[in-house]
Amino acid sequence: MIRKYIALLRMKYIEMLAYRLATFVWMTGAITQPLITMFVWMNIHPEESESFVFYFMAVIFVERMTSAWDVWELDREIREGTFSNLLLRPLHPIHWAIAENIVYKWLFLVILVPVWTVGAAFWPALRPHMTGSQIGWFLLAVVLGAALRFLLSYSCGLLAFWVTKVAAVYGVIDVISLFLSGRIAPLELLPPRLQEWSEWLPFRYMISFPIEIATGAADGGELVRGFAIAGGWMVVLTAALQWLWRAGMRKNQAVGG
Repeated sequence: MIRKYIALLRMKYIEMLAYRLATFVWMTGAITQPLITMFVWMNIHPEESESFVFYFMAVIFVERMTSAWDVWELDREIREGTFSNLLLRPLHPIHWAIAENIVYKWLFLVILVPVWTVGAAFWPALRPHMTGSQIGWFLLAVVLGAALRFLLSYSCGLLAFWVTKVAAVYGVIDVISLFLSGRIAPLELLPPRLQEWSEWLPFRYMISFPIEIATGAADGGELVRGFAIAGGWMVVLTAALQWLWRAGMRKNQAVGG
């Protein structure tokens, strides 16, 4: 299995290099929305400018480290019949998606960490103040957030066995996530009712929760509670993905590819 994954990672890396311009455009577009939102909040609350700079730069980092796009890939592949090719290969199709996610996240990590380091050298607001344990919990929360977003995206993608344009369905979920994950604003700025919803829904644990750990907003009992809820959603989404896969395979009648 290790040799197979190494081959998959190498293949996805070569594929990424073959589409360098598209990767660059995609990466540039991904950081535009958080930057625009950051400047908007800085104009609304100029006295909190430094905290907004750190928060939204952290949003860019965490969002890139947890991003998942498999719903769009599955939507196209299942609808066009090319998904049948993956079913004939010796590895479960999900491993191809996992390998692609690892390669692209590694690319963003290699780019974002040096950029953040250089920026922090000239801009004190970007300097994190985390203890060793905070760094460990932060990294664990990022990995957990990446797993949650991947499971949600892949599960929604499998709905393409029943729905013609599942990307439209996922678009609604993404709009909800935009607010309840902390991408549009820190969760403490949301109305109290939305803050309550965000605590129990999985979106917070995909973006906001790791940032709360980095800023010290989540510690002690809140830290334990956050990981417990996120772990619960991992179990739910894993079970949902397995059920959708089995039901989808019974439904699948695609030809082509």
